[in-house]
Amino acid sequence: FFLQGSLIRPKVTRSVHFCPNTKKFMERRYADMTSLEAFPTSSVYPTKDEDGNLLETEYGLSSYKDHQTFVIQEIPEKAPTGQLPRSIDVIADADLVDQCKPGDRVQVVGVYRCLPGKKNGFTNVSFRTVLIANNIRLMSKEMEPKVSINDLKKIRSFSRQRNMDVFETLARSIAPSIYGHEYIKRAILCMLLGGTEKVLPNGTRLRGYD
Repeated sequence: FFLQGSLIRPKVTRSVHFCPNTKKFMERRYADMTSLEAFPTSSVYPTKDEDGNLLETEYGLSSYKDHQTFVIQEIPEKAPTGQLPRSIDVIADADLVDQCKPGDRVQVVGVYRCLPGKKNGFTNVSFRTVLIANNIRLMSKEMEPKVSINDLKKIRSFSRQRNMDVFETLARSIAPSIYGHEYIKRAILCMLLGGTEKVLPNGTRLRGYD
């Protein structure tokens, strides 16, 4: 299942530069070790052309794609007996970002690849393995609720009771074995069923995922 994820950030795939001295445009394409479409290229951002003339980056003409990394963990019921569930880092780009939230059960298909580690800006001999996703399926949304005939009868009977306070009935249904605490149960009900989507300035989303 989805354990934790990073914020969605833009990743440059093609930069366009303009030279005021020559009045010419130039472009450079980028591909790193996680790219499935091309061989890795240099990540150096050009600031001068071949003749040493300064370049200005045209951000509006450059191309970007969304980039996100997250961690998925083996579901507990499939973990080996006596061992902790295993986890792996996943890299998602473009339309695969922001497809799930922590706690969702997902099925990720991708390319298992090892990447060289870096320390203080230099590549070292230790490698880390990641999964470069090319498909993400949210399994929790595909699970159909199991409703029996008896449940349907109770739902229909509940809907016919016009003179009943639905809010109070639902609040009393929360932890019925615990006596009292009516206001706490109402607050829990509001937390479960209420709330609108809220997006913080840093891009973090609170509620409203589904």
